[in-house]
Amino acid sequence: MPHIAITLHPGRDDATKRDIAEKMQQHYVETFGTDVEAVSVSIVEVPAEDFTETVQERYRAEDLYISSRAVPANE
Repeated sequence: MPHIAITLHPGRDDATKRDIAEKMQQHYVETFGTDVEAVSVSIVEVPAEDFTETVQERYRAEDLYISSRAVPANE
């Protein structure tokens, strides 16, 4: 049961978020050969001022394979 968690700045409508989720799900299925029914996707909107606390500080540095360059990386 793989899950893809996406965090975005607010401002996208539901149709856009659904399109993003479907594309991420399809990419995962094509890359790993997983059944599409097994892959879930969530999208959470986080204001820029909450990004560091919500994302950068939530994950260990070694788990953030690509870190945002817009804010300082966690240490």
